[in-house]
Amino acid sequence: MRSSVAALLVALLLLCAQFSFSAVTKKKFSMDGSTASAETAESIAPSEIVESKTPSDSVAQDNQSVVSIHDSHVFCLTENFADQQKMLRENIAAKITAMKNGESGVVWTFLLICFLYGMLHALGPGHGKSIVVGYFLARNGKWKHGVALGAGITFTHTLSAVILLFVLYGILKAAVFPTFELGRQGIEKVSYGLVCFTGLLLIGIAIHDLVKLLKNRKTVSPSNVVESKNTSWKELIGVAAVTGIVPCPAVALIVLFCLLNSMVGLALAAAAVICIGMMLTNVMFGIAAIALKMGIDKGAAKTGWLAAYIHIVASFAGGLVVFLAGLFMLS
Repeated sequence: MRSSVAALLVALLLLCAQFSFSAVTKKKFSMDGSTASAETAESIAPSEIVESKTPSDSVAQDNQSVVSIHDSHVFCLTENFADQQKMLRENIAAKITAMKNGESGVVWTFLLICFLYGMLHALGPGHGKSIVVGYFLARNGKWKHGVALGAGITFTHTLSAVILLFVLYGILKAAVFPTFELGRQGIEKVSYGLVCFTGLLLIGIAIHDLVKLLKNRKTVSPSNVVESKNTSWKELIGVAAVTGIVPCPAVALIVLFCLLNSMVGLALAAAAVICIGMMLTNVMFGIAAIALKMGIDKGAAKTGWLAAYIHIVASFAGGLVVFLAGLFMLS
């Protein structure tokens, strides 16, 4: 029973990872033609800002469609996922316009849509789900650690977007989003480079543990090997900071649209609610990863010395997942 549950968790995590990465080339925000004045931008919905394309963008998307057509099921799923997000963005834009026109009663509907948008958006690439799964394969953690890492990554991801956008809006206004995108891309490269380094570090620790185990098998017990891989709050904070420091463009887009309509308080409320929605998704991945690792631990505990090797293999696999996730996003 336990093995079947663990197998189901593995299948779900892999499916979600494939689903997340399948749309990674569509994550970037094209900002060509968006340097209009703030007055002109007030009439532009978030979905229209996101969907703007240059001819080269269209060619790239056509090429991507040709590459993806071999798997029609994943392709259709990705398209439906993008359509759902676009529909929610359009609803958010409509509610902001209604509130600007004096319909204050729609604020709760607006916040609910923001929450749903955050949950759905977090299923896309670049929100740390694979990092969370890989980390807890490499490290033993408790439920609170899974919640903390998922929430920490999301909070940092949102806060960095809000701070950067508010600073740029106060300085530039008209050209705020193109400048935001340039800054985000620079931070993104550094962040994903550090994620790759984190993965390599976890791989290196696993290899070191294996060498140490082979040399000192007579003096080292399996329990010592297992306990050496317990997580720490310092590690969690470091991983959350490295992964989440990339500003979230979806949060920035909604916040910018609120700012352009002179709704500063609403911008902060929208960012907070979107953050909670994304946080819920990431926390669920953290809890699922912890449950998966606990299942592996319980199964390995019955194998004696083999348990130590199973933990080292899991650590290596977790580090590899983190490294490949960072490398994939970086490239």
